[in-house]
Amino acid sequence: MKLEELSKEQLLEEIKKLKRRKKYGLVWEDKPESVVERCKKEIPVLEESKGREIEKKKDAPYNLIIEGDNYHSLSVLNYTHAGK
Repeated sequence: MKLEELSKEQLLEEIKKLKRRKKYGLVWEDKPESVVERCKKEIPVLEESKGREIEKKKDAPYNLIIEGDNYHSLSVLNYTHAGK
């Protein structure tokens, strides 16, 4: 079937069929997640867990492990590493 040969009504019917079809794979929602909306009003803050520090030599670079939701972690890193 060539789309160029279909009438406007037939094209609209094809669009309706496609909208009803189940989606597989990655599906992006039309509305933002609640975590995104909350992060616009509340800033995620990292807290150190005593006893879970990463041991390092004095001249070694500083590293940390962030445990939590991906969006929160990425928003903190985006803020702390802006312009780097």
